[in-house]
Amino acid sequence: MTEFEKYLSDEAVAEFDRIVNEYERPARRRKAIRWSSGLAAAAAVALLAIGTWTNHEDPIPPMEIAEGIRHLMDINSEEILSIEAIPKGSKAILTAKMRDGSIRTFVMTADKDGSSILIALNEND
Repeated sequence: MTEFEKYLSDEAVAEFDRIVNEYERPARRRKAIRWSSGLAAAAAVALLAIGTWTNHEDPIPPMEIAEGIRHLMDINSEEILSIEAIPKGSKAILTAKMRDGSIRTFVMTADKDGSSILIALNEND
């Protein structure tokens, strides 16, 4: 058998295929791991981007709520029994219980310049 025939024999071809197959299995696995890691990273970046693009409102400062309550008291101080304020993000829900038993609800918003707006929602008797 010549040197040339030795390298082209069936045993040599089988040995070559075995070596290549041993190398390709881990390479396929590494490729699959890289793809799945890449997809997971892309999903994490997408979630982060969505989280930062959502409208994050600054909470209404307590002093602004106190000012809103003071304004309501200035308008009807003799008729109001109590006022409850519930902050909801950049707004606050103010509920005034009146002496006659009615309940009045207001939405208060505060602007960045320090001004506030009170909007009357309803009057329940």
